Amino acid sequence: MTPDIMEKALLNQQYYPKSYRREDVKQITEHLAKFQPLTIVGLPRIGLARTLRFLLVHPEFLERKLKTKKVLLIEIDINDLFELKETSFWQLVLKRIADNSKNEVINNFYLAAVKTNDAFTFFDNTKLAVSYLCSSGYFIFLFFNRFDRLLSLYSNLFFCHLQSLKDVAKPKINFLFTSNRPLEYLYPNVFKGGNLEVFSQKYFLKPVSQTGLLPIINKFERSRKINLNPKIKEIVFKYSGGHAQYVLLILQIIEKNNFSLKNIETILNNDFSLIQQGKELWDYLNLEEKSLVVTQKKIPPNHFLSEIGLIKSDGKLFNPLFEKFVKTQINIENQSKKDLTKKEKSLLSILVSKKGGLVTREEIITFVWQEKAEDVNDWTLDQLVKRLRKDLALLKLNYQIITLKNQGYKLM
Repeated sequence: MTPDIMEKALLNQQYYPKSYRREDVKQITEHLAKFQPLTIVGLPRIGLARTLRFLLVHPEFLERKLKTKKVLLIEIDINDLFELKETSFWQLVLKRIADNSKNEVINNFYLAAVKTNDAFTFFDNTKLAVSYLCSSGYFIFLFFNRFDRLLSLYSNLFFCHLQSLKDVAKPKINFLFTSNRPLEYLYPNVFKGGNLEVFSQKYFLKPVSQTGLLPIINKFERSRKINLNPKIKEIVFKYSGGHAQYVLLILQIIEKNNFSLKNIETILNNDFSLIQQGKELWDYLNLEEKSLVVTQKKIPPNHFLSEIGLIKSDGKLFNPLFEKFVKTQINIENQSKKDLTKKEKSLLSILVSKKGGLVTREEIITFVWQEKAEDVNDWTLDQLVKRLRKDLALLKLNYQIITLKNQGYKLM
């Protein structure tokens, strides 16, 4: 097995043992079996998609609960949409139902809708498909991954259409959504009375405990055919705080370090991928949440930051790597007096995080421009560095940006 294949095996949820997030899976299954729509909410990269796909490849959990084998679990990944339009959305829903049911009647519903390429026809034929399958004895569960990305489509009518699928098939259809925010937080006006309140049910997926982390680490060991010593496992938990993406990144970093823990704290604190992960979490927070994180005020257990596990019960942040990143942001905000632009602050942030060390041009572009990195050229980066140097001098900040020709920059 090549390293690439092993990595895919590690990341692919179906290879995870049935003990993966045992208590979370149990509670989510119980919610689903009640046939009330449920949104799984959590931090970015916490493992929302992995948990959803774990349920998909283990239909036996719901089959046992419902005492039937006629259960259809269907994933509708919003990332698969080429454009965020209702026509595309309902086409994707109907296509996934047709693909998973492998039923000729359902496939004909889909083909008939394709000829019209009309949102209403795709939606109407989706209702026909759902009604047909449920009348044939099936229980249908539509799993919508990254449903928050459909925010531009949210309206009372949009959710009424989803509700109408339940109306034609009740009580044999249910929805599971994954989202970085509760749906009523994203679009509060939808959930003010009536049947649409059912969409406000939510389950918060927090970072896993040290015990809950073992299935992921054990799978890593089996894929690499190694046995990690207890100290490495302690390091992984300590610095990841049970956050899935941090776990995977830290395991990969330790592997690159030949499983040596020498200078591991310095290595982890200066690793670009971990700094970038910190920035993703920081950007995810709104201004009020950032303020609470920065001031470290006591946050009640029912506050959103506590419910998603960003803040632990002792009032501390969930892992030391993110805590270090937050401190970097505080220093930048305090020193710049908010006179720097957003991109200047991002550039200064990555340079400060690796102070004295080389930050490559590629790392800076990926960090500052993120999803638009491929559209950024060297001239754009050079101009940003030039502006930051000028503003740092005007603010009389004791920083000097050194250029390493054809490589990148470092902050002294």
